Amino acid sequence: MLRRRLRRTESYRRAVTLGLLAAAATWGLVELVALQRSRYQLWRARQPAVLKR
Repeated sequence: MLRRRLRRTESYRRAVTLGLLAAAATWGLVELVALQRSRYQLWRARQPAVLKR
């Protein structure tokens, strides 16, 4: 099969789309880590004072 050559604008559009997807995935991971940290800190606050250093 012979692939036709992409136009310059199509290449840019694909690059921008991939960049936006990568940024969204990264932002999602950052939010997930922040949520987990928040939940961990709430959990630690509920632990008895004996466990605290």
